[in-house]
Amino acid sequence: MKIFPVRVPDKIPRPEKHLPDKPEILDVGCGKGVQTLDLARTSKGKIKAVDNHAFFLDYLELTAQKEGYENTITCTNADMKSMPFKNECFDLIWSEGAVFIIGIKEGLKEWKKYLKKNGFLVLTDLIWLKNKRPEELNNYWEQEGLSIMTVEQVIAISDKEGYKLMKHFTLPASSWLKEYIMPQEAVIALLKAKYSSVNEALETYSAIKSENEIVKKYLGNFGYEFFIWRYTA
Repeated sequence: MKIFPVRVPDKIPRPEKHLPDKPEILDVGCGKGVQTLDLARTSKGKIKAVDNHAFFLDYLELTAQKEGYENTITCTNADMKSMPFKNECFDLIWSEGAVFIIGIKEGLKEWKKYLKKNGFLVLTDLIWLKNKRPEELNNYWEQEGLSIMTVEQVIAISDKEGYKLMKHFTLPASSWLKEYIMPQEAVIALLKAKYSSVNEALETYSAIKSENEIVKKYLGNFGYEFFIWRYTA
C-alpha cells in the first residue's frame, strides 16, 4: 500500500533544520518520486532514490530532468533489503509508505547502518490506533500478511535500536479518503471499462475494492503514522 506524500506541519521538528547545508539523502521506496522532488527542493542536498520498479525510476528521472534536478537525484534500481551503499554515508533516510514491504522492525534494524552519527530516519507506516479491534479487521490484515503494531510498540523497538524519537503524528482521515481512495476509485472505474475482458485486471480491481471497503469501514482503528527519529547510537 503506497500512501500519498506528506507535508510536515510547521509545528513538527523539521529534520532539515538540523542537517548539513548539502546533506546526503536516501529515499527508500521512492515510487514515482513526488516526495523525492520535494526533498530536492527543500534540502539542496544529493539524493539517492531507491525502488525496485524500473518504470517508477524512469518516470522520476524524466521529471527530475524537466525540473533541473538531474544532477541532484540519482535513481537506483535495488531491493530495500540489500541496498548497494556504504555504511554511515547518509545524513537522512526518508521512506513514505514503503517500509511495510520488509516490516518496520526490520527497517529500523537494517537501515541504521547507512546513517551517519546523529543522522535522521523519517518514515510512515500503518499502525494500530486502538488496542481492541473488530475481528473482521484483524483477520483482513492478517490475510494480507501485514504485521501491524501500535505506536508504543514501534517506539519501544526504535529505542532498542538506538534511535531517539523527535516526533510522531497520525495522518488525518481525509488523507486516506480524499487524497487516496477517491482518486483511486475514479481511475479504477475507467480501467474496468477498458479492460473488462481481462480477468487478471478484474481480480486486481476487486482486491483493491475490498481493501478500500475495509479502510472506509474501520478507519480510526488504524492509521498511517509519521515518525521522525535521530540515530544516536
